[in-house]
Amino acid sequence: MMVEVRNIETGYGELQVIHNVSMEIDRHEIVALVGANGAGKSTLIQTICGLLPVSSGTIKIEGRHIENTPAHTIIHHGIALVPEGRRLFPYMTVLENLEMGAYVEKDPKKVRSNLDWVFGIFPKLKERQHQLAGTFSGGEQQMLTIGRALMSRPKFIILDEPSLGLAPVIVDDVFKVLQVLHKEGVTILLVEQNVRKSLEISDRAYVLENGRVTMSGLASDLLTNDEVKKAYLGL
Repeated sequence: MMVEVRNIETGYGELQVIHNVSMEIDRHEIVALVGANGAGKSTLIQTICGLLPVSSGTIKIEGRHIENTPAHTIIHHGIALVPEGRRLFPYMTVLENLEMGAYVEKDPKKVRSNLDWVFGIFPKLKERQHQLAGTFSGGEQQMLTIGRALMSRPKFIILDEPSLGLAPVIVDDVFKVLQVLHKEGVTILLVEQNVRKSLEISDRAYVLENGRVTMSGLASDLLTNDEVKKAYLGL
């Protein structure tokens, strides 16, 4: 088991947002976390990443407890986050942004190897590695954000709304990249409002409503579930 979340409760100060949430993610799975705006999706992943404290419950990565581990050290556990909104350094080059993703790796040979791996997935980043990140289109910036997260060679990557604000053709490209990463053996937690596409590429899924898991199962089953179709697919 790659990730085990057990009975997590958390929130902001006295405001509890996540209520007794449990979820599991096996190695090499893509798991979708779906729900409406305000359901608590971002709060849950921020808690997994150490950005919010756990009031109760446990989080394990490969059997090791990481609940309340400081966010700046969470990367050492093989976790990487692709945040909503990209958060690149616009006045730094593509290469410099990628190198920021490898700040924990002290071996230059490993950094070079990881960079070659990322360039293999995103050839356009290699072609334009000396271009300022701020001159990229939205879709190109999203690819760079994913590439930056991959520079730590994570075992487990969390993506928060990776298709937000992108044109449909670019959204297709983003989801193709996720399938490539899946084939590369990366375990993925996908938080995404494009429920149909998320379920189509995922192995399993969890539905979060008002900070509680209300449904879970095979993604293919949820894709044909009447409640899911009515609530999230407009059918």
